[in-house]
Amino acid sequence: MLELLPFPFTWVLLGLCAVLLYLYLVWPYSAFKDVGIPGPKPVPLFGNYLSYGKSVGQFDRECYKKFNKVYGIFEGRQPIMMVGDLELVRDITVRETNNFTNRRVLEGQGEIIAKGLTMLKDEEWRRFRSAISPAFSSVKLKQMALVMEKYADNFVDNLDESAKQDAMFNMKELAGAYTMDVIAGTAFGVDVDSLHDPNNPFITNAKKRFDINLFNPFMIILFLFPQLGKVLLHFGVTLFPTEVIDFFNAAVDNVINMRGGNEDDAKRVDFLQLLIKAHNEELDRGVSHELVKHGVSKKAIKRESVLFWLGGYETTSNVISCTAYNLALHQEVQDRVIKEVDAVIEKRGKLDYEALMEMPFLEMCVNETLRMFPASQRLERVCNKDTEIKGLHIPAGTVVNIPAYAIHHDEEIWPEPDKFKPERFSKEEKEARDPYAFLPFGSGPRNCVGMRLAQLELRFALAKALQKFRLVPCDRTVVPIRIKNTLSNQIEDGVWLKVEART
Repeated sequence: MLELLPFPFTWVLLGLCAVLLYLYLVWPYSAFKDVGIPGPKPVPLFGNYLSYGKSVGQFDRECYKKFNKVYGIFEGRQPIMMVGDLELVRDITVRETNNFTNRRVLEGQGEIIAKGLTMLKDEEWRRFRSAISPAFSSVKLKQMALVMEKYADNFVDNLDESAKQDAMFNMKELAGAYTMDVIAGTAFGVDVDSLHDPNNPFITNAKKRFDINLFNPFMIILFLFPQLGKVLLHFGVTLFPTEVIDFFNAAVDNVINMRGGNEDDAKRVDFLQLLIKAHNEELDRGVSHELVKHGVSKKAIKRESVLFWLGGYETTSNVISCTAYNLALHQEVQDRVIKEVDAVIEKRGKLDYEALMEMPFLEMCVNETLRMFPASQRLERVCNKDTEIKGLHIPAGTVVNIPAYAIHHDEEIWPEPDKFKPERFSKEEKEARDPYAFLPFGSGPRNCVGMRLAQLELRFALAKALQKFRLVPCDRTVVPIRIKNTLSNQIEDGVWLKVEART
């Protein structure tokens, strides 16, 4: 039979392989076309990933505007439904949250990241969230403020040294040391004193964790060949340096061991102690989470502690740095903040938790910075069952992304979106605007659990600084600020400023 073919059988096999390869490369790219959802044209194998070269935020802004807020893109062969319509955002993150509880897990990140709170699913996530939420109540935050104030004073002491020497300094470095000290002190009861030691191992290791961008070879593998990430993980190769995770694992072990049977430690109300109190030994023995409805395992305590320590470092220091940058470039705005800080201190006699709650214009400046530079440029959910919202059919298993950065720069919602205008967050403007147009810490039950701590922490640093100094640009100030090509808003090359003592 084969002898009847007009060409060798080898060529038939090659042709068949070529057809199968072609189908493998292009088959997923009809996913959105079949249901009438528009989007940019994908490239075989890469999808739209190469378009991230212009930055994810810029790519999202262009697509959001061109395709009327709802569109489909591809990361490699993975379809991603992008949803920027605010009514859909509300329904996905709040009203239909039970259908959109989880996030996508990328293989190859390592167990600590892949099984952290942000990646936990369904009941396991709810269990953990309920265990740690009490750490961020108003009562607990007031108690943490006493510790935070100490580190804010150290932050100001560093500024004082720069002022005396008339020296330029990198606000990102200084803010990073401050946030590391705060997270160590408030969440773990440890004094690492990074502000007095720029080469502190906590800082050097945390920096390594965030020294990555979307075109890192390993990152490309995770997005384009996710199964290969699992293979590399089997051989101990992960996206994030293992020495960083090992360092913070050891640090958490030390703190837990120090708290052995000490009665005073048992009375603590910080993040770690709440997890220790929630410890359930049944989970350590491998009993199913479905059978044990309460508590967390010892392994989970360590995992979440490492992630919280690392997560508390980067995001907040970015916001402090970007807000300081905005105030330095807009002296008239800084004048208003200084006037507010002075008035509240004169009224109360000190700068404490209650005083910070009476500074609405400072809050407006922070919120406007978060609008321009949201902690995450996208919010992700995975649809767990077929869902219909406003005529949009979302099949089970669909990865849904909300382009927060694009929404925050929508000219119809935020006129002149690239300009720093704190007045956008006045009481009147906030009441007139859709609340889902501002998503700096996410939305709904899966928003950032530590956002209140972060807001208090950065207000303390800024208010304490402006009580004594004026922030000004210097020769090394880069305008506009440069952001690394990541899904978050990490600053490229730091934020260089100077301070002048107030007269």
